[in-house]
Amino acid sequence: MKKSLKLGIIVLNLSLLWGCGVGITRKETDTYTVSHKDTTSLYEQMNAPGNRDNGIIYPSSKTIKQERYAVVKDSSVDRFYPNFIRVGLYESVGLIGSGSADNRGDYGLFSLFPNFENMFKDNSKANNGLFGGTMQRFLPVEYRLRWFKDSKNWTIGSYAFEIINPDSRFSQNLMSIAPLYIRKRWYLREEIPYVALTPAVGLGWFPSQYINISGSIELGSLGGLNIRAFAGYVFGNNPAYTQMSRDIAVNGESKNLSVSSPYFGLGMSFLDFHNLVPETLREWKDHEHSSWNVGLIQFGLLATTADNSFFYDSTSKPILNGFFARLANAEIAIPKILNNKLYVGTSLVNMIALGPKEWGIGILPIRIGYFTTVLADELTTEPFFEYNYYPSNYFHVGNKLNLRISEMMNIGFIIGYASGSTEIYLGNRFNEYFTSKSSFSRPYIGLNIGINDRIFFPEELRYNK
Repeated sequence: MKKSLKLGIIVLNLSLLWGCGVGITRKETDTYTVSHKDTTSLYEQMNAPGNRDNGIIYPSSKTIKQERYAVVKDSSVDRFYPNFIRVGLYESVGLIGSGSADNRGDYGLFSLFPNFENMFKDNSKANNGLFGGTMQRFLPVEYRLRWFKDSKNWTIGSYAFEIINPDSRFSQNLMSIAPLYIRKRWYLREEIPYVALTPAVGLGWFPSQYINISGSIELGSLGGLNIRAFAGYVFGNNPAYTQMSRDIAVNGESKNLSVSSPYFGLGMSFLDFHNLVPETLREWKDHEHSSWNVGLIQFGLLATTADNSFFYDSTSKPILNGFFARLANAEIAIPKILNNKLYVGTSLVNMIALGPKEWGIGILPIRIGYFTTVLADELTTEPFFEYNYYPSNYFHVGNKLNLRISEMMNIGFIIGYASGSTEIYLGNRFNEYFTSKSSFSRPYIGLNIGINDRIFFPEELRYNK
């Protein structure tokens, strides 16, 4: 396929997608004329002070002056609405029964809990894991599709990038930039959390060409978290110019490689927000929220009791010698308990480092905490307990003081204690710096910042309305 044709197909795909609606916010302006009309009446007594007998013939000295005026002006009001059915950050799916039984991977539940020991070894192509394949999707977006006389819940959408790998062989990868998907949803429950049955047809353009036919049952969306069960069939082609075909080239000659596989799967998505059609007609300021905190990144620099810094070798002890980080956070309010201030939360991934060779990583940790407002619209405090079970095993308890700088950014102070161990192998390059065996148990204090990290206040939660 010529490069110009490939580029044309990609441009056509993006044009079809973005032609349905650009951006995630729709602005509508109401323009109207405002008229103010009023009359002022002034009553005056013209006679001098003292008694005076004004008879029937003698006229009254009382006068009335009336002034009438009108002010006419043009006015406009801007209203902002969500312009999407779905917008998200990341979706990960673990595939069952796909690909070759002799080349199953070991990607774990949701494809988020892989066997790291096998993943980074050269002989890891036959792991016999239940989730032998994986599907990775980045930056999903869906817009309303008005088919069949504006039939309900049709959408057209895409991903920035999609990878479907039925097993552990790289040559079996099907991947595409901006694949095109058409979906239809039947909602079994239209209240939060919604439940929907969703058939879909997807078309991958470049570098692989493929068709992905699937059906799923979806549960979400709370704090941007969604869970899906899939059944589907994918078939396509890796052209000779792709690295997948070159991976199994014979005598340096690569050929077109066909790939096809049925699959079942369980997936989870993060910072993935959905709107029903009626919600796209509701202004942003009136939308309901279920979480105390939803955000992209939280990062903090820590002062610990370690003698040296995690960041560099030094003979003198630095003030800030560790850090913690969280990616794709959600802290969902538990209704009807402790005035709705108790929450349960998680993150896509956590990492904490308290000193040289003292670190831990957590995927989907379990976090329980309590939000309290100190100053309305500005300051909150958040004591929490967190348990990280994979790939590191450690608990983390602390308290955060959050000052909201803007709607999507906050800074604060954190104090806490973490204790546990790490015994994993993450490849030679990683383990040159991060030892594969780490034990730690230290208190800390530090400064934290939240980027694209929104903290909600009590009046914004749907449970308090």
